[in-house]
Amino acid sequence: MDKNRLDYLDFLKVFMAIFIVTVHVALAYAPGIWWFYKSLPEDDWLLVYYQIINPIAMALFFLLSAYFFPASFDKKGAKKFMKGKLIRVGVPFIAGVFLLIIPLHFFYHLQFRDCGYTTLYSYTWNMFFGIGGDANACHDRWLDIWPDLKVAHLWFLQHLLIYASIYTLIRLLVRKKEHKFLGSPSNVKIVAFILVLTTITFAMRTKFPLDYWNGFLGAIQMEYANVPKYALFVILGVLLYRTDWLTTFPIRRGMIWLGFGFILLLTTLFGYEYIPFFLASGEFSLNTFLWTLWDCFMTVSLGIGLIVLFREGSRYLYKGFRQFSQNTYGVYLFHVPIVVFVQYFFRDLSEPIYVRFLIECIVSVLISFAFTHFIRKSKTVRNFI
Repeated sequence: MDKNRLDYLDFLKVFMAIFIVTVHVALAYAPGIWWFYKSLPEDDWLLVYYQIINPIAMALFFLLSAYFFPASFDKKGAKKFMKGKLIRVGVPFIAGVFLLIIPLHFFYHLQFRDCGYTTLYSYTWNMFFGIGGDANACHDRWLDIWPDLKVAHLWFLQHLLIYASIYTLIRLLVRKKEHKFLGSPSNVKIVAFILVLTTITFAMRTKFPLDYWNGFLGAIQMEYANVPKYALFVILGVLLYRTDWLTTFPIRRGMIWLGFGFILLLTTLFGYEYIPFFLASGEFSLNTFLWTLWDCFMTVSLGIGLIVLFREGSRYLYKGFRQFSQNTYGVYLFHVPIVVFVQYFFRDLSEPIYVRFLIECIVSVLISFAFTHFIRKSKTVRNFI
């Protein structure tokens, strides 16, 4: 596989990782939504920023991750492929829950509640896992679901491991030779994909509203309203590897799709008050369909455009930027506790809310990359991240 081809996809991951850090900074100031550290005043636009940017970035993360499934499976075979996923996805997930997520939940519990369970052991046992605890013991403004069993951003690892397992099963059951599809997809095919994506996502959103998270089978954390989009982006990522679409997609068409996506994105971020169907979901209605259609067009357009933009622009990026790309996975794993620490550190900052948001974003991004770069100096750590 061409090294430059890998580079620009890795650079795009860096770009997405930075935005993921910023959306989690925004949650501290977003009204009506839970986060490990809440701060006043709150701001509606920062909630909108989170609701729009986060699913776009995560959809691209799924696509880029799944793109490498076929090459890895072809090289290693089923057993080693899954062993690798268990080591690099499963182990960080389990370790992350106990070393990062539970301590963060405990920090939140001590900061925003006054209902006992003040030792890490009692909190973990009774409140996080809900074993022997009281469902009515603790209530607060932002988190009213018991137990606290939520894995935060590590849900992505859960889903990625599930998708890798499904991919392995399909490859074992369907042993037909895979064909390589040449040529770039026409605009008609792209629109057809968007309409299929819209239809399936709309069907889910008629029942489940956006930002409704729950544990599927009691343990698999998911936002049902966006699951179809993520799943189809995984499928698309796998299919893209068997094509030459990434390298042959015309620059001009890519930039047109990028421009269209940016128009939808900017209109959404700065004109959402004038969009009557903005974020509509949770019912079978025209507004739910229109928002789903808008959302899917925006996500796919930006995905196409950003891939082409980074493909053409990667040659101009500083070569040292490659080191940033090696740290992307670690940044995703560790950025949440870093963000919470930074927000707590700046809790008494008296600057306007957007100034605080910008400062916390910059500091959180820098520390996340620096911390990951430092710990990856260990060969043992590099085996996992």
